[in-house]
Amino acid sequence: MSQRSAPDSPTPSSAKEPDPEQQSATPRESRLSRLPGLSRLRLNRNRPTAIIAIGAAVSVVAASVVVGIGAAGADSDLSDIGAWLPSGGKNMVVHVNGLTGRVDARITLPGGQDPTTLQVSTDGKTVLVLNQRTGQLNQIDPRQLTVAQSSPDGTPNQDIATGGGNAWRITPGKGEVQRIDPRPTTDAANALGSFATIGPPIVFQDAQGAPIPLGKTQADADGTLWVPLSATGEVVPVRGSDRGAPIKVAEPGHQLLLTLVKAAPPSNEGGQKSGADRVLVTDVSAGKAVTLSQTGVASTFKLPTDMTKGAPDKFLVPGVNEGAVVPFLASDTGSLILVDVNSGSVQATPIQTGKHTYGSPSVLGAKVYVPDYDAGALLVYNTVQAKFEEPIKVTGVKGKLETYVNNGLLWVNDQNSAEAAVVDVQGRIHRIGKDGEPGADGVPGDQSTPTRSKAPGTGATTAPPSTPPTQPSPEDQQLPGGGGEVPPQDVPGDDPAPGNDAPKPIPRPSATGSPQAPAPVPTETAPKDPIEVPKPQSPRPTAPGARTPTASVPGTAPATSKPTGTAGPTDSGRPSTTAPSTPPEMKAPGTPKATSSQGKITLTFTPSDGASPTRYTLGNVTAGLSVTPDAIGPGGSMKFTVSGGECGKEYKFFVSAEYAGRKTMNSGWSKPIQPCVKPPQPADVSVAQANGGHGATLKWTVPKGTDPKTTYQVKVANRAPVTVSATTYVVTDLKNSAEYQVTITAKNAAGSGTATTTIDLTPPARTYKVGPNRSNSIGIGIHAGPRIDAATRRGEIGANYTGSITVQCQMRGENVTRTATSVHSSIWDLVVYTGPGKSATGYVSDLYIRTPQTDNGTFSPPLWECE
Repeated sequence: MSQRSAPDSPTPSSAKEPDPEQQSATPRESRLSRLPGLSRLRLNRNRPTAIIAIGAAVSVVAASVVVGIGAAGADSDLSDIGAWLPSGGKNMVVHVNGLTGRVDARITLPGGQDPTTLQVSTDGKTVLVLNQRTGQLNQIDPRQLTVAQSSPDGTPNQDIATGGGNAWRITPGKGEVQRIDPRPTTDAANALGSFATIGPPIVFQDAQGAPIPLGKTQADADGTLWVPLSATGEVVPVRGSDRGAPIKVAEPGHQLLLTLVKAAPPSNEGGQKSGADRVLVTDVSAGKAVTLSQTGVASTFKLPTDMTKGAPDKFLVPGVNEGAVVPFLASDTGSLILVDVNSGSVQATPIQTGKHTYGSPSVLGAKVYVPDYDAGALLVYNTVQAKFEEPIKVTGVKGKLETYVNNGLLWVNDQNSAEAAVVDVQGRIHRIGKDGEPGADGVPGDQSTPTRSKAPGTGATTAPPSTPPTQPSPEDQQLPGGGGEVPPQDVPGDDPAPGNDAPKPIPRPSATGSPQAPAPVPTETAPKDPIEVPKPQSPRPTAPGARTPTASVPGTAPATSKPTGTAGPTDSGRPSTTAPSTPPEMKAPGTPKATSSQGKITLTFTPSDGASPTRYTLGNVTAGLSVTPDAIGPGGSMKFTVSGGECGKEYKFFVSAEYAGRKTMNSGWSKPIQPCVKPPQPADVSVAQANGGHGATLKWTVPKGTDPKTTYQVKVANRAPVTVSATTYVVTDLKNSAEYQVTITAKNAAGSGTATTTIDLTPPARTYKVGPNRSNSIGIGIHAGPRIDAATRRGEIGANYTGSITVQCQMRGENVTRTATSVHSSIWDLVVYTGPGKSATGYVSDLYIRTPQTDNGTFSPPLWECE
């Protein structure tokens, strides 16, 4: 019999051309203070500022903005405590020391000084500066402080991104991403030439070929550019020059905002690599946020409904966030929340922003900073004390304040102002003068003493304490940062219930003087809502001889104060000379901050700062809810815990301060939130293959304390998801010799957590003997399929060989008859043969392999079917 053999050699995969060699990392010891020649750039109060002009040889930026923040500036790879702040109005950047606020270098960029916006991007190795008006791009050598290459021509309204040694030009309006080579050219003649492109551009288009507008992209430390597409409800990872598979996160047309979270997940969440930057996508239209793994959604967080009642363009979230606690601001509905993307806990507080325009909030330590564009200042919310502090003045004039947190410092910059600021984790501020010689030319310069703006209605400001703030309790540390508190109204209430306290107009600051950040005001205006109270002030001093009202403990009768003054004689018989005193004013407590946890809502508030109440109680505790404690004395911990609520339902509360004579002052309403958090991802996922394959049993566990109403959605490959309440699921009717991706998503009304695994149905191989195989010149054919076909014969088992052979699986095929015994069978074995004859992998009739059922013409468990 003639035969054609086909060597069983794997087809080599096509070699992929390697990317250009990446620039080596800048050594950590290469810091600003050690750079050759940098001493001439340092500024002090006795020497003129060093201004370096840019011409044919250009000295320029040495560090830049964190990827994705835009033109705000960033921590430099040259100095762990420094940043470069751009001045688009003068086409200039300055380097600033973060610990002192002192300007170290001031550099003018090429292209003239026409007003523009600069975007600076760095991944620690590459530093790029983009003129967004002209599209001119500069690559900076941070070691030499020179422009390594420059592209004078470009496309306006582009973005630039760097990450993991990769760099991209992004044209959002055209739906285009182009990878570029950020390394300086070695061709001296083209040292200032255009940037080399790597691969063809990636163009995002719809079915009709029209470009899909791109949202704000972010590049992570692994070198992946994440591209949000609101039109399709997807986020697409771009790894180098390769476009990855889109990840569905929302319905088409929903507004998507992308945040790069620089915090590792609590575990290997959803396939996310430990320590990698995490991607958070906010679906503004649906009121939810999701974290992504490399291939899908890892967790989902339901945002409070108040966040989605306003205009989408008023919904703000940072592009880059340092830490697991992410702030969200809906400025037109007065909602400020923080979501811990690890625990799922939510903090919510009301904030009245009026008609001012605000920027994205930032979290640093236990405080939230909200840039106020109209006042040139920062609103500051202290989450531990649950109140707003005095605003921080930065420029004091209207302008776009760009803020971001990096390495424990908050940087604040207005590209069109000579002033900027840096704030540390304890709230100390250094003001920065970007123009002229600091302290010598009238521009506010380097200041080692913190400087704050004067809040409306306050006296002279003082520096914050030099000692660190009191360490918050573990519960308060759960979300470092938080919501805002409504400053109080000067209107006391008389009733123990909130229903009769109608709100009154709020005093406004004088229009004279330098612009200041407006004080947030109450958001609830309905007549039956609890009232708000005046902004907390220092207790008023009493005249000599005056008595301070003594507060009772919970459950005791209200304390009363005896009148004082000149009415009665003293024990000595002489008339009293003590002046009459004015009783302290009754004031309401601060609006409570609401914090969610599993089965609970915690309300934290500031005490009344006028007369001392007898106790505080919590209002709007409806049927089915319980509150602990029942009441709080004036010296107690200002915190209530509500339990018994239903996950999926939002609750809001107010705090009542009760005074002697049954007088009551009520706070404003807390923001409504749910008494639960999203469930954690299923843990300890196991896969047990069924006998013979074709399915598997999935099992998992959930951490203690998980919402008992949690359900689990199991999705296998492209099958429709199945919802179960148990922590086990049996998968059936799968084909063998394949792998199936599985997601198990724990869900409740607050969100979800997803685990991923794989069902591997590769049949387990077994070893059997060959036979019968007579000693003649004819070998047993090994074929490409389960049939006798000379054209596809891959090899043969040598004549008379009856040794061992590896059988991978069995399947039905052509019916074959063993002539000597008249036994026939349609069962074929997939074998791997390496004995005498021609080695190959292929199919052999089961009649010639001594499997358990070879003579019966049936399948032979424990061998699996091939499919």
